Amino acid sequence: MKSSCTPSLVCLVMVGIASWLPARWICRAEGAEKEGPKGLKSWNFDADKVGAISKRADGIVIIDPEKARGQKHLVDACPYGHIWWNDELKLPQLWPFDAHLLDQGWQQTRGQQACPTGAMRAIKVEDDEMARMARDESLEVMKPEADTKPRVYYRNLWRYSKSFIGGSVATEANGVVDCVEGATVRLIKDGQTVARATTDNYGDFKFDQLDENSGRYTIEVMGLGRTKMLDASLGASIFLGEIRL
Repeated sequence: MKSSCTPSLVCLVMVGIASWLPARWICRAEGAEKEGPKGLKSWNFDADKVGAISKRADGIVIIDPEKARGQKHLVDACPYGHIWWNDELKLPQLWPFDAHLLDQGWQQTRGQQACPTGAMRAIKVEDDEMARMARDESLEVMKPEADTKPRVYYRNLWRYSKSFIGGSVATEANGVVDCVEGATVRLIKDGQTVARATTDNYGDFKFDQLDENSGRYTIEVMGLGRTKMLDASLGASIFLGEIRL
């Protein structure tokens, strides 16, 4: 069934391919209960007493530079932290989705045109079509718990939002250190195996998509008829370095 909502501009980002890009993206929120002014749900509008932040009909969020001048506290209004302070101009600023260019008839944002790997895409679609794309292409949004219904979707967001434990397995014989290919590595938490990996021809292994600050893990390495156990505490991603068998 076709949505009756006005088609909205959407930004799609492929994380990993776009890892060199700054994480500053505009979001668009649908109208719903507990809205802020002009349909911007979950933003901190207690900070915006002058009406400096608004949302256009196409979903682009705009900061009025005249109303916002000197209002440094507006930096805290965005739940994604994507408003930053221009100290020279004394203005809170965000990327306006190149609204001035789109209004002139441009079909793509400047970022989409300039990205050398094609990691960004701006499209205008109905909500039902966007929901289908997100489902079919495994797209995610940042901070879904904020319930803002953002219009920035990411592929491989786990590369940004999750952590990993990695290492390299080696052995020494007759004074020569060599990589161990084909070793079995087991990741254990609270006595239960949560993942398995096999070292590559460089002896490397990696356990990905782990929750940040998820605490203590045990790593069991088995190869060349030997076994080695290590403990690791996961905050942010960690590389265990060389593990000798």
